Amino acid sequence: MRRVALLATTLMAWLVLLPAPAYAADPGVVTDDPAGERAGSVTGFDGAGLRSVTEHLGSQAPADQAQRRARNVSLLGALKLEPFNQGVHGDVGGFKNLAFIGKWRSLCPGTGVDIIDVSNPVAPVKIADTLHHANTSMEDMEAITIGGRDVLAVGLQDCGNPGPVAGKSGLELFDITDPSHPQLLSFFDVDQFGANVVGIHELHVTQTPSGRTLALASVPDLEALTSDEQGRGGTGDLLIIDISDPARPTLAGEWGVLDEPTLGLDFYLSVRQGGDARTLLHSVRPNQDGTLAYLSYWDAGVILLDITNPGSPKFLGRTVYPQGAEGNAHSVAQARGGNILVQADEDFSPFELQFTSSAFTGTKPAVEGAFTAPIVSLPGRAMAGEVVFVGRGCPAGSITGTNPADPYLANPAGKIALIERGACRFDNKIGRAQVSGATGVIVFNSAAGGEGLVLMGGENPVRLPDGTVVRITIPGIFVQRSTGLLLASATPPVTVRAEAKFNGWGFLRIFDIKDPAQPVQVGSFATPDTNNPDVATMGTFSVHNPEVRGNTIYASWYNDGLRIIDISQPSAPREIGSWTGAGAPDDAPGVNLWGVALLGDLILVSDRNFGLYVLKQVP
Repeated sequence: MRRVALLATTLMAWLVLLPAPAYAADPGVVTDDPAGERAGSVTGFDGAGLRSVTEHLGSQAPADQAQRRARNVSLLGALKLEPFNQGVHGDVGGFKNLAFIGKWRSLCPGTGVDIIDVSNPVAPVKIADTLHHANTSMEDMEAITIGGRDVLAVGLQDCGNPGPVAGKSGLELFDITDPSHPQLLSFFDVDQFGANVVGIHELHVTQTPSGRTLALASVPDLEALTSDEQGRGGTGDLLIIDISDPARPTLAGEWGVLDEPTLGLDFYLSVRQGGDARTLLHSVRPNQDGTLAYLSYWDAGVILLDITNPGSPKFLGRTVYPQGAEGNAHSVAQARGGNILVQADEDFSPFELQFTSSAFTGTKPAVEGAFTAPIVSLPGRAMAGEVVFVGRGCPAGSITGTNPADPYLANPAGKIALIERGACRFDNKIGRAQVSGATGVIVFNSAAGGEGLVLMGGENPVRLPDGTVVRITIPGIFVQRSTGLLLASATPPVTVRAEAKFNGWGFLRIFDIKDPAQPVQVGSFATPDTNNPDVATMGTFSVHNPEVRGNTIYASWYNDGLRIIDISQPSAPREIGSWTGAGAPDDAPGVNLWGVALLGDLILVSDRNFGLYVLKQVP
């Protein structure tokens, strides 16, 4: 997912390649503010990362009838939830006659999980919500019966927004025996494990053969945050929480790749690949009897653990990506009694940034700025031309308030300005270059930053110290120091090309895991839009979450809606149904499906902008 990715301009962004420690968590968009401040929020973990295509959240026009289609699926009911059309609705769950819709961190309303009565699926009704917490998302949840009491487990994450109130990070357990009046039973705080913990991103609950009830929770980057400089001694990204007594949850076990003897720091660093190169636990799911756990560990693939003894999980094996793949194992579902694993790879950018120049052979790593013009929007989807080195490029007053402007070493008018990082903000450097006539900017790292790649953050429009307001309309990229020095020292004229090359969205992989030590990919499935460059800037066409019943996969696919896939032959999956909004209310935006849940013969899907749709598969 993170190829990576541009966030929605008002949302989030990231540091892509970290100089040191190499396994640290993303601290946010780097602005190079002289005061040492960083902009941006904590990691979003929805698949949004560094990309060239801004996802479509909120303010969408109603989908026209041509877009609202269905094949072998009918819409039974729909429930508009607040906030409407703001991209905040998260995962969906189903239990007895109830549906649950979570809240995501984007605008972070902090208004709890919506509890909805779907006993009449034609007219679902919201009957309650869980506790509200400022600056907190409640993205994922699951219900289970424990000792005759219906319990809803809700994962909480700190949204990371500035303000006086910190968000909550942990696990809330509610008694929903009377679902119209949920009662808080307990809160398991994951901040106890260290500072800057994002919280529980996804969770699943299970009951073991011995009768214990466990919540398997993913806390992305927890191990990296709590490990020493050698990557040892941390608390793993997987927390196994015993909720057999939901009023008194306790930690039963934890696991992470850094402390796993057969994996470790070298593995953690070496498996990172693609535009969104990270190693972290995104989600975890148990098998049917609670003895195995499938860990979607991003670029490390899906890791299989034996959790028969929750206090001492045992590594069994993992799925492996082919060389050159993006990676991004996001979520899973099992089929055929646990012999088949359906793996969803969430790749939120269909473009890969390729940077070439007359100053060197091959390609060099580069990252687009979070506030500059997206390269995918340029003619030919490329920033190309002659580059000139102008120096550090800080405008007057941008460092101390009284400093003179750094003298330009060359005139960037009509060319791409090469600028060294340091002393002042990225937006000041790029704004000045644009005023001076530059058609684009390349910033290379300082000596202190070395070979690190940074996602540049800044204001757009930006007010320069002299009062000039500049709306940034030119592209900007960041490159390693060695790359910048090659460009600066080459004999003029030096030409460069930074191109957004289409490489497709995320899709499904199907694995045979009869031998958990040697998972073998036997099939894959993608929608037509997944690999269609002509629609790549018209929506978000990555898979998100899969569910399986029998030989059928039900997958939420963002703007590609719900896809129903037959895997009677896992090596040759075929689509047998789909829904992209047929019958939706007139004011409903185009579908943007987050999650899917199966409840009897009902298919519950959550729409990020609308709320809940209740569907049914038909012949």
